[in-house]
Amino acid sequence: MQVDDFAAWKVKYGISYNGDEDATREAIFGQKTADIEAHNAGESTWWMVQNQFSAMTDDEFTATYLNFDAEAQSIENSGLPVIEEVPVDTGVTDKQWSVSPVKDQGGCGSCWAFGGVAGLEGESKVTLGRSDILSEQYLMDCTSSAACSGGRADSAYPQLYGKSLYTASSYPYTARNGNCHTGTASGLQVTGLTRSAAKSGSDSAFATALGSHPLVVAVGASSWSSYGGGVFTDSASCSLNHQVYATGFDSSSIKVKNSWGSSWGESGFIRLGRTTKGCGTSGILSDGGFYPTVVAASSVEV
Repeated sequence: MQVDDFAAWKVKYGISYNGDEDATREAIFGQKTADIEAHNAGESTWWMVQNQFSAMTDDEFTATYLNFDAEAQSIENSGLPVIEEVPVDTGVTDKQWSVSPVKDQGGCGSCWAFGGVAGLEGESKVTLGRSDILSEQYLMDCTSSAACSGGRADSAYPQLYGKSLYTASSYPYTARNGNCHTGTASGLQVTGLTRSAAKSGSDSAFATALGSHPLVVAVGASSWSSYGGGVFTDSASCSLNHQVYATGFDSSSIKVKNSWGSSWGESGFIRLGRTTKGCGTSGILSDGGFYPTVVAASSVEV
C-alpha cells in the first residue's frame, strides 16, 4: 500500500506546523508510517493507512478525540421514560441499517454529542422515514458546560426531553463550547430511551438487539487511529472512551458509524470483529447499547 512522505502528507491534509514543531511531528509521522508498513506486511484481517492522525502520539489522539465519560450524570430519576428491553430473537443473521451521513467532530472531544445525534437521526430514519440532519452543537451548548472535554449521549437526552431538536444548518457545529441558543426546529422531539442488551456481555444478545434497531454504543477506540479497512480484531479493551453508532452486523462483524469524517476507515465506518470473549472487540459488549424514541412534534400529547 502506497504511503506519502511527510511533505506530501501535509499538503494532502492541509496541515502545517510552526518552528520546531515541524521536526517533532515529522519524527512521530515517520514512526507511525513504519508501524503502518509493518502491520500491513503481516497477516491480519484489517489494514492500516496514513490519515489526519498520523503525526499525533497515541496519548494526544486519545486525549483529543476520545472523551466519552462513563461517569457522567446518570439519567436515572429524570423525567425521560426509560425502558429496559429484553431482545427477542427474530432469526435475523445479517442486518445493515440505512442511517444519516458520517460527520466529523474535528479537534473537539465531542464524540458523545455526535453519537447522540447519530442515534436521533438514525431512529428518525428507521421509525419515521425522515432524513433530518440535526445539530450536535445544540447538544453541546445546551446540555454540557464542558462539551469538548467529555460526556455521554444518554445523559444529554433527558435535558432535551419535550424540547425542539434543531437542524444542523440553523445551529452549525463550531467544535468548541458555546452559549445555548435557539435554531430552526426540525419538527422532531426525543420522548424516551430504550436500553437494549445493556451490559449483557453477550455477542448474540447484542446482535439480536441490533437486528431490531441501530444502537448508540460506547467503545474503547484507542487503537483505531490508523484503521483503513477490513474487520478490526486487535483490541479487546474493556476501557470505554468513545461514543459511536452501531448500524449493522453480519456473521463476522459489527458495523459502526464513527465521527472522524468520511475519509477515515471505510467511508467513515469501521467493522469490529464479533467475538464471544470478554467485552467484545473494542469493548463494544461491555456497556450494551441504547436507542432514543423520536417522534414528530405534532404527535406529542399536550
